[in-house]
Amino acid sequence: MAEDQQDPNSNAILSRRGLLKLGVAGGSALLAGQAVGVGSEESAKADGRMPMVEHDEFPYKVNEDYRQFKPENNSFLRIMRNNMKQYGTPYADGQFPTHAMDDNKPGFRRYDYALDFAPWAYKRRITGDSQFTQPNQGEYGWHFKPMPDPYQFKTKQLASEVIKRAAKHYGADLVGIARQDWRWDYAHHHDFTTGENYSWEDDFPFKPKTVITLAFEMDYEALTAGPSRTSSAATSIGYARMMHTSSMLAEFIRSLGHNAVAAGNDLGLSVPYAIASGIGESSRMGLLVTYNYGPRVRLAKVYTDLDFVEYDKPKTFGVRSFCERCMRCADACPSGAISHQAKASFDAPEGGFQPFHNPGVEKWYVDSDKCRSYWHESDTDCATCITSCPYNKPDFWHHRMIEKMNTIVPGPLHTFMREMDIWFGFGTTFDEKAPDRFWSPKGRMYDGRG
Repeated sequence: MAEDQQDPNSNAILSRRGLLKLGVAGGSALLAGQAVGVGSEESAKADGRMPMVEHDEFPYKVNEDYRQFKPENNSFLRIMRNNMKQYGTPYADGQFPTHAMDDNKPGFRRYDYALDFAPWAYKRRITGDSQFTQPNQGEYGWHFKPMPDPYQFKTKQLASEVIKRAAKHYGADLVGIARQDWRWDYAHHHDFTTGENYSWEDDFPFKPKTVITLAFEMDYEALTAGPSRTSSAATSIGYARMMHTSSMLAEFIRSLGHNAVAAGNDLGLSVPYAIASGIGESSRMGLLVTYNYGPRVRLAKVYTDLDFVEYDKPKTFGVRSFCERCMRCADACPSGAISHQAKASFDAPEGGFQPFHNPGVEKWYVDSDKCRSYWHESDTDCATCITSCPYNKPDFWHHRMIEKMNTIVPGPLHTFMREMDIWFGFGTTFDEKAPDRFWSPKGRMYDGRG
């Protein structure tokens, strides 16, 4: 087979001429697809502004015997406790961990650690919460009361527009509104400091009806330095923004006379709620992939009893079918935590289901214990899966064009997108030059000129 006739389904690197041919073909298909509305399906409708499909129901299969997740099975805190015995508590009493700090190693210098530490310190001082013993009861305020005389919006559309504009004003990059769904709420609330469980019926201050999902972009340039403390700082500032914005939005709703509780990773599963509220899709790595920022987001939620709103519908734009062919995150993962299984399924991963897996949803099952253990071994928040993902791009027009092509022309174009990523050097992990590029003054002006 000649170089320019390589099988587009193969994993071989495509020639430059082949890439350009695929690009031209994909561009033509994009125009044709937009003209005829490619992507529409039964019980769904195409979004006229961008190639998305809107669904009336949750877009992925969930078994009837699905059970709610128990927060005490959270791998993050269990593995964290085990590894703290070996590596110590990060930032305990304001002290940096010592097993990886190295002023001669980009990404692990004192100022790389300080960049990561500051947002965590801010979050803990504001909330009174320990990063490592988070009581999953409404991390950002459980028992605040609403003002009297609940405000009545004239229309549901107006209510949604006001809430979303307030959320953006307070700092959210993406906002979606979904109906409360027991499947995505934790089975109960677990206090990791005492081991006690609290029920939704008896202990939560109100019956939630609506969940507002907020997404916060993480810095692209910082994440290209993964895994390092420079990339970890993209995560930590994300958590500080989560707390800052969701707390204010909850107070905004309470000021309108309705109950509201702001939450980070607590109360319920953020990714399914984000999918249900129309701001992204699931992925091979288990993270939400958004249209604007790929997987480069942190998520927060606000639970409220205000239900006079216009709810968003789930939207898909080709991520799942792309993940079936790409596998860059699985190839890049240093701990081997991400599955290479061809398709999402209900099947147990190798080694069987673990407590943190929450079976009953058609998806790729990630080994969270392997993932979290590597965090401690490397003294980073890793993020190689996010860094390697072809959807993780700066917001340039040609990247948006390729993603639109990917949405409406599945199959060979997915291979094109993956290989073009490699060809142009995107998604490189363990890049020792990346931390210095983040700190470099080249091309930066801090006086307002650019």
